Amino acid sequence: MRKIISIFLVLLSAQIAYAALAPKYQNSKDLGVLVEFINEHDRVLSRLNSIDFDKKSVHFDNHCIAVFGRVAITNPQGWVGPAAALEFKSSNCKID
Repeated sequence: MRKIISIFLVLLSAQIAYAALAPKYQNSKDLGVLVEFINEHDRVLSRLNSIDFDKKSVHFDNHCIAVFGRVAITNPQGWVGPAAALEFKSSNCKID
């Protein structure tokens, strides 16, 4: 009985998780969105230079950048949910 109570107390005192998905799964989802965007826009696909995960952007042509972002989600305190999907925000060049 003491063992069960100890386990229960350990579980209750566990720290809150800060991420809903491990980075590899979130990166996989983000890469899927970026690749889908690239495949949908011929100009971007034919002149692709790089994908920047840190800045959530796709670099193509000469100094053209398509920027992506997430919609801000307000969660109740203590609730950890998945990050919003990555979505296209803007580009400094025409993408089509």
